[in-house]
Amino acid sequence: MAVTFTNIVVGAAQLFIGDNKAAAVDVGGTQDGAELMWEPTMVDIEVDQYGDAAKVVLSKIKVVVKTKLAEGTLDNLVFAWNNPTSQLTSGAGVKTFNLGLQSVYPVERYLKLIGNAPGSTASVTKTRTYECTRVVQYAASSHNMKRAENVAYPVEFRILPNSALTGAEYGTITDVFP
Repeated sequence: MAVTFTNIVVGAAQLFIGDNKAAAVDVGGTQDGAELMWEPTMVDIEVDQYGDAAKVVLSKIKVVVKTKLAEGTLDNLVFAWNNPTSQLTSGAGVKTFNLGLQSVYPVERYLKLIGNAPGSTASVTKTRTYECTRVVQYAASSHNMKRAENVAYPVEFRILPNSALTGAEYGTITDVFP
């Protein structure tokens, strides 16, 4: 089988997060890449006559984007700890993250990842963009301060379906070939 080397994709992605598409901002550097995970749960429907599955059905889907936010800003910490952006206040050279009580309903946000697409070379960059309109940061995250490591916020954004986007409920993945 022939190998098309330009279809081997490498490179970091830009991550944009916001309360909506218009408010999305580039969160800056990430560490350990950005991973989009599609996790189907299948169920075997077993019958006595086979002693095995006669059919396999999809029980549920879980879609997640996982990365570490490498820039230790308060803005990124608000995203990592799934707080409303209204918890940030600033003025006169001071920015404050107000840690208040949280609602039982997590903050839903927009997320976009832009990285290299198949066909990219040193002289030609083609892009792959993943966009989704309903994400919740749902994993534990921390703020570390270590002597020999940068502050990085681990995040796992759970992608929730948007029923208004028939056929693209979990978002879209688009390759652009200029």
